[in-house]
Amino acid sequence: MRFKNIISELIIFILILVWAYTFASKIFDFDTFNRQIKGAYLLSAGGSVLPYVLQAVHLGIVVLLINNNWRRLGLLTSLSVLILYTAYLIYILKFAPSIPCSCIAVFKGMNWHDQLYFNFIALAINIIGLITFFSLRRAPHNSVQTTYN
Repeated sequence: MRFKNIISELIIFILILVWAYTFASKIFDFDTFNRQIKGAYLLSAGGSVLPYVLQAVHLGIVVLLINNNWRRLGLLTSLSVLILYTAYLIYILKFAPSIPCSCIAVFKGMNWHDQLYFNFIALAINIIGLITFFSLRRAPHNSVQTTYN
């Protein structure tokens, strides 16, 4: 049981780092992020409010994951957003007439394929985190073990 708890906490920590870094990197260069979103394929339809909404979502995920009482919702929200981002990446790579800027990349210098691989890894980590989190919640709290002959 202790091993599952360590894995769960490590995964929560990794996801907090990913979402906090994503939030911070975009907020410190918000003008560029805002301009890139407005020029991105399909995202420009979100208007001038989309960059603010995305930043609020990123920060919201961090807050949900930090608070022990909100972690379940944080893990589910993180998974949902990762699925949406990954679906967008796949759509752009397979169906878009041209590939826009890499403004949604977590790290500068990542291309669209790198970001897709990163998202798959983040999705796997998030799913393992959910499985571990839910298995910890269902585990009995007493450590008394009985054996029957």
